[in-house]
Amino acid sequence: MLAFSSLLTQIIPLGLGAAVSPTALMGIILLLSISKRPKVQGLGYYIGAIILISIVAVFGIILGVGVTSASHKPDPILALIDVILGIFLLILGFRGIFKAQKPTTKNFLGDSKKTSKLTQFIKGLSFGFGMFLINFSTTLIILEAGKQIGSSSADIYGKLIVLIILILITLLVCEIPLLMYFLFPKKANRILSPVNKWMQKNGHYLMGIVLIIIGLYLMWIGFLRL
Repeated sequence: MLAFSSLLTQIIPLGLGAAVSPTALMGIILLLSISKRPKVQGLGYYIGAIILISIVAVFGIILGVGVTSASHKPDPILALIDVILGIFLLILGFRGIFKAQKPTTKNFLGDSKKTSKLTQFIKGLSFGFGMFLINFSTTLIILEAGKQIGSSSADIYGKLIVLIILILITLLVCEIPLLMYFLFPKKANRILSPVNKWMQKNGHYLMGIVLIIIGLYLMWIGFLRL
C-alpha cells in the first residue's frame, strides 16, 4: 500500500503536467465545432488519444521494468534517464515560451451527415491519435510517468490503477470539452470558443512554464538519486 501511495503521488503531478496541452485542446475544439456529428467524432478523438498515450506509457513501463531487472543497482540508470528527460523538457519549455505557438494547421473538414458514423468515428480517432503524436512534450512526460510505474515496487493491480489514473488525468483536455458537448451542446461552442482563442495566443507560455517546472523537478530527483 505504501508503494502504491508513493507511486500515485509521483504520477499525479506528471499527469497534470501532460494535461496542459494547447495543441490537443485546440484540436478537439476545432473538431467539435465543425463536425456534423461532434459527439461521434469527439469520442473517436478521445479513443485515439487513449491509444497513443497507452502505447507511450507501456513503452515507458517496459523501459522501467527492463532497467530495474537488468541491474542490481538500477537507481543510477533511472536517475540518469530522469536528468536527461528533465533537460529535454527544460529546453522545450524555454523554446515554447520564446517561440510563438502556431495555430493548429491540420485541416479536418466536416463531413456530411450522409457519411457513416463508423467513418466519422475512425476519422476522429485518427485525428486524436495524430494530434497527440505530434505533441512531443506530452509524450516525454507520459514516457517518464510510464518509467516510474514500471520501476515501482507496487503490485500489478496497483500499477494498473495508477496507469488508468494517469490516462484520465492527462486526457482532461479532451474529457472536459467532450463532456460539455454531451451535457450542454448548445452552449459548448459559445463557452469553448473564447478558451480556444486564448490558448492560441497564450498557450505556449502556459505550456512552457509547466515544462520548465517538470523539467527542473525531474532533474532535481535525478541528481538526488545519482
